[in-house]
Amino acid sequence: MKSRVSILVSVVSALLILAGCGRRIDYELPEDPIEFHTGTFVNPADPDDTYHSIEYNERTYIGYGTLKNTIHGYDVGKCLGYIVQDGVPMKDVRVFLLNADIDENYLVQLVSDGIMDQPVFYRALDSRGKIIFTPIYIESLDYTYWK
Repeated sequence: MKSRVSILVSVVSALLILAGCGRRIDYELPEDPIEFHTGTFVNPADPDDTYHSIEYNERTYIGYGTLKNTIHGYDVGKCLGYIVQDGVPMKDVRVFLLNADIDENYLVQLVSDGIMDQPVFYRALDSRGKIIFTPIYIESLDYTYWK
């Protein structure tokens, strides 16, 4: 009886661990990936306050934050494409949608082969001053533009 309980506890624990991990992030590029050419956005209120920017669906996105705790595969939506900086394609630096953000106010940049690289969350400029949903795993870096 004692061994059956131990086996049952082991099986249940293993299932909980596997379920808690979520599915892995799918880093595969789409068939026709978007090349996100980085630009520079200058804060109109302070010309010394500049940000890297990217464009998606006729919206400009700039840096907003980083990872608060953990992001799981089920948090990350489809891969849209990769970053091109100063004319250099960086195919391992991918841009994704977020599943919880149906309004696409945020995009996340993840490095496909960079285990130690922190995600970068971009926020759409047109969302400034609006009350929008921010997923719990995004931590604001308190950039001047967003204050």
